[in-house]
Amino acid sequence: MLRLLIVDDEPIILSGIRDMVEQANTAFTKIVTAGDGVEALEKMDYFMPDLIITDIQMPEMHGLDFISLARERGVNRFIVLSGYDMFEYARRAIQLQVVEYMLKPVDEKELIELLKRIAIEVLERQEKIQREKARPPGARSAIEEAPYSEHVQMLQKYIASNYRRDISLTDAAAYLGLHPVYIGKLYKKRDRNVLRNSHQSAAHRKSEGAALRRAEAFPGQNRGYDRF
Repeated sequence: MLRLLIVDDEPIILSGIRDMVEQANTAFTKIVTAGDGVEALEKMDYFMPDLIITDIQMPEMHGLDFISLARERGVNRFIVLSGYDMFEYARRAIQLQVVEYMLKPVDEKELIELLKRIAIEVLERQEKIQREKARPPGARSAIEEAPYSEHVQMLQKYIASNYRRDISLTDAAAYLGLHPVYIGKLYKKRDRNVLRNSHQSAAHRKSEGAALRRAEAFPGQNRGYDRF
């Protein structure tokens, strides 16, 4: 669903981080790796990532210089990895608006939680852009009138059509082609008010309540999607 570029000159660390992300079942399902900044920029000619994880000390090009060039190409989310706890590196990373500065060895739990937060931010941003593109000329912005997104509407239709079944976030995610974590966030954040005001049968309301309870119990109790 989302695209991740990992840049590090140490093959073991490069493959280790890639495996870590893949095994955690994150929303970053398209992953490309590069051994240095020059190779990464070449790969960005055909692969534009939503997030870049990069080392700092690399041959050919310093990691922070690579970030500056990547930002010029439109990438604005970075996680910096470094084996050095140096103030100057951290200061420059802050100036470049890096999302996180992490010291090696990488803490797997910390990294996965960070990827979860970034993924939700990226998906929400993409949804907002889609709403703005679909907005008729002269209409108020999505922020002003807060219309329900296409994803929420599709989720409502799916629930309405399958209320007799014991549906789950995983079922809805598969139907919409989205990640269960994002579906759960959509449901809890927006669908709650919509469904409370819907004029539907008691049986339908009961099934929606069950689905909402599953969403609120997520991520810890939903078919293994407790790690995003």
